[in-house]
Amino acid sequence: MSNELSDTERKSILGLLQMGWSVRRIARETGHSREAVSRYRTKVGLPTSNLAGSPQMPADFSVPESSKPAGEPEVPTDSRTQEQATKIAGRSVCEPYRTFIADERGKGRNATAIYQDLVEHHGYDASYDAVKRFVRTLEPPDEPYAKCRFETEPGQEAQVDYGEGALTLDPRTGKYRKPRLFIMTLGCSRHSYRTTVWKSSQETWCKLHEDAFAYFGGTTLMMRLDNLREGVIEPNIYDPELNPLYAAMLAFYGVVALPCRPYAPDAKGKVESAVGYTQRTALKGRRFENLDTQNTFLLHWNETWAATRIHGTTKRQVRAMFEEERPALQALPTTRFEYYSILERRVHLDAHIEVAGAYYSAPPRYVGRKVIVHAGNPWLRIIDEKTKQCIREHAATHKGSRRTNDEDRPKQTPRAVLDLVESIAYSGPSCATFAQTLVAENGALAARSLYGLLSYIKQHGAETVEHACGIAVRMGAFRLRFVRVLLSRKVTSQPLIDKHPLIEAIATYGSHFHTVTQGELFNDN
Repeated sequence: MSNELSDTERKSILGLLQMGWSVRRIARETGHSREAVSRYRTKVGLPTSNLAGSPQMPADFSVPESSKPAGEPEVPTDSRTQEQATKIAGRSVCEPYRTFIADERGKGRNATAIYQDLVEHHGYDASYDAVKRFVRTLEPPDEPYAKCRFETEPGQEAQVDYGEGALTLDPRTGKYRKPRLFIMTLGCSRHSYRTTVWKSSQETWCKLHEDAFAYFGGTTLMMRLDNLREGVIEPNIYDPELNPLYAAMLAFYGVVALPCRPYAPDAKGKVESAVGYTQRTALKGRRFENLDTQNTFLLHWNETWAATRIHGTTKRQVRAMFEEERPALQALPTTRFEYYSILERRVHLDAHIEVAGAYYSAPPRYVGRKVIVHAGNPWLRIIDEKTKQCIREHAATHKGSRRTNDEDRPKQTPRAVLDLVESIAYSGPSCATFAQTLVAENGALAARSLYGLLSYIKQHGAETVEHACGIAVRMGAFRLRFVRVLLSRKVTSQPLIDKHPLIEAIATYGSHFHTVTQGELFNDN
């Protein structure tokens, strides 16, 4: 039955209410639920009917025989439950908990969360509907609004989003703040995975997906997400650009990403609803001392309450629907996705790129062109920017070292390297000898060292570098690092001087020596 009453139904209920009929009697005669009749009575502004004073009901609250369905047995008053007896007496079974319920409602918590706390901590054993009705008496209900519903087949789609978790103590600042709440919801069963993290990144976003896949025991065919930066680099209605690492991770698990249109979050309404439900019911008004405590609580709450609830749309238990959807999920790979950094580099004149201080060779035809680098551990791949094909793969190495394929070594010295040697030769013969020797030993690979030598000439001056290169040539140390050490220590030749303000002339020392040698100590007589 639809939640919205037709115009004819509303008129019928309104007429019966004006006649003084009780909500129970109207529900029995019309086939609508008592909640629907009560909600409509509140909406039109009619006061709560008094059963004892109603002309349709006798003072003993019994229902006339003419209004009872045929074959319905008479229920004695003493066999009614505690909840029914309390309601007939005009009081709610929640009345003893009024203060607690009002305080929790003041924190913004909903009826579901209040009911769960009453059961776990206050010994409440009546129904959830009683709590829901009592909460409605504390404040007017919200105005309903229309929503668009999307139904999916088992194993077809999951939806993912970030929200805000509960206040948690940040160990870095010592203050309470809200972490990011990650939720993935299966489109068919509405079963969800919930956890919190302090900081998000491309890799964190992907690993949270993997944790959710492991929790469900499989993956769906499609993943619907918002246009957040971790998943979508450039939102677009027709051709959104996915984050390469995120796209590679989903492809590894056989999942296709379906970004929502910009400014259209209702396309993933199931996870949006799950975020709001978690915030209102599980986390509202709570504080945690660390993320582990909050995540442990979320797991317990998810298994105890969220998974066992009767979903408002499907009218079925979430866990039961998930057990039916589980066989339709795709099987997980035997290993997890291998993460890597995605970088952009330009191939230098020596046909190498630089990553984290180490150098890796690329085919010489890529000199001067931009390439994509996938830097993992312990490997590194160089990808053609246009074709997206791997052109070289190297084992990762430490800072300052090189990885060079023999086929990437140039067959002849490029003209650009010879031009560098010619430019350096203007600084002096030692510089020229040093540069020529570098090219003779290393070929085109000497380009980086030649560029370094040119920068030293500009920084320290040609005369200083010429002197340092002269020392390197005499010692046979043709390494740019050796020249750099000499320049850092400022090893330069200083001309001899004849006069110094602190040192007397040599003639003065000769006169003193003559005077001393003529003394008594040197007299043999």
